[in-house]
Amino acid sequence: MGRLKLIGEQEGGGTDDHSALENLDYANAGHTGFVPSQGEALIDILRLNQNVIRDSGGNDRITLSTASPHITLSDEVKVGSRLGLGSNPDSYTGFACKPSVSGANRSVQVMDVTPSHLSLTSGSAGIYAFKGQASAIVYSGATASIAAGLYFTALAANAGTLEKLYGIWVRTGLMNYSGPASQIWGTLIRQPMLMFSTNPSQIVGLEVENQGYSGAAFDTIGLKIADQLGAAGNKQYLIEAGPSTPYLRVVGGGDPPTNKSNLYLKFGGTLYRVVKSGSYMTLETA
Repeated sequence: MGRLKLIGEQEGGGTDDHSALENLDYANAGHTGFVPSQGEALIDILRLNQNVIRDSGGNDRITLSTASPHITLSDEVKVGSRLGLGSNPDSYTGFACKPSVSGANRSVQVMDVTPSHLSLTSGSAGIYAFKGQASAIVYSGATASIAAGLYFTALAANAGTLEKLYGIWVRTGLMNYSGPASQIWGTLIRQPMLMFSTNPSQIVGLEVENQGYSGAAFDTIGLKIADQLGAAGNKQYLIEAGPSTPYLRVVGGGDPPTNKSNLYLKFGGTLYRVVKSGSYMTLETA
């Protein structure tokens, strides 16, 4: 007695050998996991039993784990127009970084930008740990109350002990550097760029607002500069304001000789030192 044939079954009984399905196009063969000529097999791309998703070149691009890090992306990653970290993406924010971070007996950071190294292998170029620019485009009829390249607030709360609070804390340094002697600036405020623009009414390089608070009792200092110490014979200036022969100079490195001041003032084209003479102040050429 012949074999019972199912409705729709191929002549010859058909096959369950996926390798024999190469007559199917990609759309029809893709669900089988076998794509012999058009690309990598689906089962090799989605290796979920190994927590890995590969690209068509066989490279691991997404790795999943039950332990941290739970998701690892390799290597070069592009996100669409907006990204949210610790929050939903914001329609008006390119990168919304709002994680809730806490720790015990260790420092915590919202963002740690500490690459293992930044290398310049040849030529001449800059090296930056963090670089940005705020290009504020204000259309006619709109008013921008403020535009800032950096806009930060350091805020402390609760009942623990806060020893120091800095709005800005920076440091420079040299380590295992054997090149020519370099110049180091803690902060450099560059000259503004004014290109095809209406000139501003005023430019201020650095402003320190009133640090006092009405009715509160605490010491306030607008600008504090520690004594400048260095090798004997080197210049040690707390302040030098003006051109090469400054308008004002305050020398550091120790107390001045008796009846002489660490303050120098410029009269005409000459710099003078302030000297005490009895109850009066006189000047001597610096």
